[in-house]
Amino acid sequence: MNLRQNGMMLLLAAALLGIAAQWAREPSLGNLWAAPLAMLVLGLGYERWVCARAALRMSILTPAPWHLASAGQVRCALTHRLLRPLTVTFAPRPPPGVDVHTQVRLVQVPAHDGASIDLPAVARRLGEVRWPAQPVRIAGPLGLAWWSERLADHTSSTVVPAMLELKESAAGVVVGGARVSHVLGTGAQVEQLRDYRPGDPLRVIDWRATARRRQLVSRDFVEEQHLDVMVALDVGRASRIRCGALDRLGHYVNAAARLAQYVVAQEDRIGLVLFGDQPLAVLPPARGHAGVMRVRDLLSGVRTQSTDSNVLHAASQVLRRVHQRSLVVLMTDIEDATSEGALVAALRLLQPRHLPFVIGLTALNPTLLADQAPRDWLDPWLSLAAGHVLSQRERTIRALAATGAQVVLSTPAEFERTLFQRYTQFRQQRRI
Repeated sequence: MNLRQNGMMLLLAAALLGIAAQWAREPSLGNLWAAPLAMLVLGLGYERWVCARAALRMSILTPAPWHLASAGQVRCALTHRLLRPLTVTFAPRPPPGVDVHTQVRLVQVPAHDGASIDLPAVARRLGEVRWPAQPVRIAGPLGLAWWSERLADHTSSTVVPAMLELKESAAGVVVGGARVSHVLGTGAQVEQLRDYRPGDPLRVIDWRATARRRQLVSRDFVEEQHLDVMVALDVGRASRIRCGALDRLGHYVNAAARLAQYVVAQEDRIGLVLFGDQPLAVLPPARGHAGVMRVRDLLSGVRTQSTDSNVLHAASQVLRRVHQRSLVVLMTDIEDATSEGALVAALRLLQPRHLPFVIGLTALNPTLLADQAPRDWLDPWLSLAAGHVLSQRERTIRALAATGAQVVLSTPAEFERTLFQRYTQFRQQRRI
């Protein structure tokens, strides 16, 4: 309970009357101070009774579905049982992993219909979200005090990986059908008939159409390319490192979920391996909506591990489960020098059967620190340290690329764009 203006005025009046009685030394004025104090006590009792009778309730509605790192609106609905409006102050208290503006809001809650508050929110963690009891203060009808309450809502929501929309521009891709390549040979489907061109081999000439038209007619063939893509996702200790708006695991999960949609839209197959110090889950490549949903369901429940990762286990699982040549996308920590040897061994193990593609995340740009002009006594030391980090990073990338794998270290803003562009390039170049 906190006194408001009217309560403070009654308390001040009691104090002034008591002081005046002491100064006046009049017995008849000695107990006047008790009148405002009694009014205050009776008024506080009445307000407390009214607030208890109001039975203020709060229900919290979250976006459905609530995508990781996507902005959404959380609606807090307030209702009560009184026949008069109720004044409430509300300071949102979000659960861990949810970003909400927590400034205090003054809300007038009408009778019957109630009131709602829309809070812009962003989820930073996957999984179930349970909102804690929310602190509110109810204004007493007599203006004497604010009455503190904690309103609990036992409903929960689930944060799932992001989705790729058809008109997505952030990733720089447009979802289309399977890529079609023109080939000549048996076993392919006929795309179209056309006039004969000098140099066309005899096997492409359509003799029936030639007889009907009384001139040479050739056939163009098409062949659909169906590929397998395996995503190996590191959920070890390094995936907890904050990298922009999310930790590394959040970026990995969003990119893998959206890549699954894009791969299946090309009529390719998508698979997934989660690994820490041991393989945690393996999904063999699958095609279609069912393949996407399997990947998304597994990604929705992923959690970081408190152990170091062993990428060799992930590579062995890929070799054991996938026998057709595939693109293996390894989302893991590239900058850690201690994991370089294991990563090199894993890349050599995957080749030559598969095409490994290693993509990592970094939030630091040591090039800027290394090249900037010194303005403070500490800047030369920072520049020296940045140069050391940059040289170590380049050495690690060269060592990984020497195995024949494709290696990219990206910033959070370019992570998904780079991933989609490389997948498209591999497909167009028929690397897999």
